[in-house]
Amino acid sequence: MPLPHDPENPQSKPLLSCFYYPHFMVKQVDIGEKGAQQLSILYREEGRGQPSCQRTNTEDEFVIDQRQWSGYFEGVRGNFVFFVGADGENGGSWFSVYSAMYGTRVFVNAAASELLSIDSILAVAQNGTNRETESGIKLRYRRMYEASCSLRLDEKKCWANIKEITGLTEVSPLNCKTSYEAGEKKYPREAKSLESDPSVITYDVEVVLDSSNRVARVTPISKARGCIPAE
Repeated sequence: MPLPHDPENPQSKPLLSCFYYPHFMVKQVDIGEKGAQQLSILYREEGRGQPSCQRTNTEDEFVIDQRQWSGYFEGVRGNFVFFVGADGENGGSWFSVYSAMYGTRVFVNAAASELLSIDSILAVAQNGTNRETESGIKLRYRRMYEASCSLRLDEKKCWANIKEITGLTEVSPLNCKTSYEAGEKKYPREAKSLESDPSVITYDVEVVLDSSNRVARVTPISKARGCIPAE
């Protein structure tokens, strides 16, 4: 539904969008700036009528705090609502998963956009890759993990830290030398500071979100595939 135009931004096309599912509605208010102005979820108890699509919020509407997440609505699997970030980062896309029943964030992560889009993560499970299970939903995607350290600066210690957090099991550290050197050649004046930039590791991961709106399991299903310095 079109919204009134902003006189200070005549080129924009403000839009109110409502997406209906058996037990809830997702609302997005987009005024034409980067990231939706509002994202919200309205859960509907059994027997209650379908909520109207209106700009005014109701008392029982879960409005997503923009300090916690800012982006766009992407899709739904079961009672889980997916949102994507307004911007890409480190060659990937951030996404978050919210509980439709409670309006709380269940999970947030970053997926590599060159291999799997968020659409792929949400795809109907014809091949069994991403599917609803009795315990919730299962997702598989290429994760982009930004470490708190630099493999270029302290390879051994940083790799031990990455393994502890991610569950990756390779004994030898992933070689990040090539990607850091490429950045140092491109920005020679910043070469010294670049070596301390955190390392971003890509690997395939399987995530299970259970029916109690909790993260049941996050498991690597491949070896580390790539490494770049964080943007």
